[in-house]
Amino acid sequence: MRFRWLFVGLLFAMLISAGVVLAAAQPVACPGAPAPRLTVGTIARPAQVFSSLRADVGSDVVLRVLYKSTGDQFKVLEGPLCSFGPHNWYKVDYNGTVGYVTEGQGSTYWVEPVTTTPATAVPTLTPVPTTPPTNPVACPGAPAPRLKAGTIARPAQVYSSLRAALDSNDILFVMFKANRDTFTVLEGPVCASGPYNWYRVRHTTSNTVGWVTEGTGSTYWVEPMP
Repeated sequence: MRFRWLFVGLLFAMLISAGVVLAAAQPVACPGAPAPRLTVGTIARPAQVFSSLRADVGSDVVLRVLYKSTGDQFKVLEGPLCSFGPHNWYKVDYNGTVGYVTEGQGSTYWVEPVTTTPATAVPTLTPVPTTPPTNPVACPGAPAPRLKAGTIARPAQVYSSLRAALDSNDILFVMFKANRDTFTVLEGPVCASGPYNWYRVRHTTSNTVGWVTEGTGSTYWVEPMP
């Protein structure tokens, strides 16, 4: 009889232990972050225009910028981990490059699982003239212009988007201050849409030509190199 009760007790202890392990394996909700939609093995992609693949959780070192428009996808290796923000972080593999991505903030997802749902059609952008006025003037509501043709500049904040045309939503490249991205001003400023001061520039490393905005109010998004 004693042996039977001892066996039952050991079996009960093993079940409790297994239950604890199983509970610990479940993703934990991260207060303030969107509910997790990714798990280990999920194939995912940027949910917005782009997503940054970072060297570590909470790191400012960007290994690569993944773009939704070019069909970039990655595989989830680990996660979610609630940290920094708070955000749900995932260790992922993008074509052999391993790093970390964040899932989103509030109700906004920055990455999403890949589904078979057809992508939303991208509206055709109306061509915008790329020739600036001969005599640039101050743009009311925008910071005072600090750039001109020939200026070497950089992002003034965390990043700056290099766009395909003036007032375009088509992002050609994302320049990061932490990566020491710089560009040369070719033309501008042009006052438009916001209002903002726009400049036609050439990215130093990739040689990509596009448009950047200088800032809004009293905040500069790009700045001349010191």
